[in-house]
Amino acid sequence: MKVSFSKISAGSTWTRQELADLWNYATFHAIARGVVTPAGDNKIILFVSEEKPDDFTQYEDRLHGKTLAWEGETGHGSDARIAGAAKCGDEIHVFHRRQHRDLFTYLGIARVVKFEHCTSTPSRAVFELTD
Repeated sequence: MKVSFSKISAGSTWTRQELADLWNYATFHAIARGVVTPAGDNKIILFVSEEKPDDFTQYEDRLHGKTLAWEGETGHGSDARIAGAAKCGDEIHVFHRRQHRDLFTYLGIARVVKFEHCTSTPSRAVFELTD
């Protein structure tokens, strides 16, 4: 099943459960990570929370206007796909919130401006929102 953004507009707010329902996932747990890559689809979905609870990994993610500075996951599982998104035709969609309990705001599609592969720490990327 492909994930559709036809009912999602830039600036709209969502919970993970609402998105899971929209995309026909059984529960929100299917999209409970920071990086979601739906099977068989060309989409990479980033769920970015700037201020995280103390017991969460404290990734340094900051939105400045239309630029997102972002740290990847410690396991590096999505690094190569994100770094090569433009070359492979993948779309990167960004949902953002300031605090952990806030609703996510859909910011639109982003492109990778810079990607720094790291091995002992999370990789770092800079994205520019294109919508």
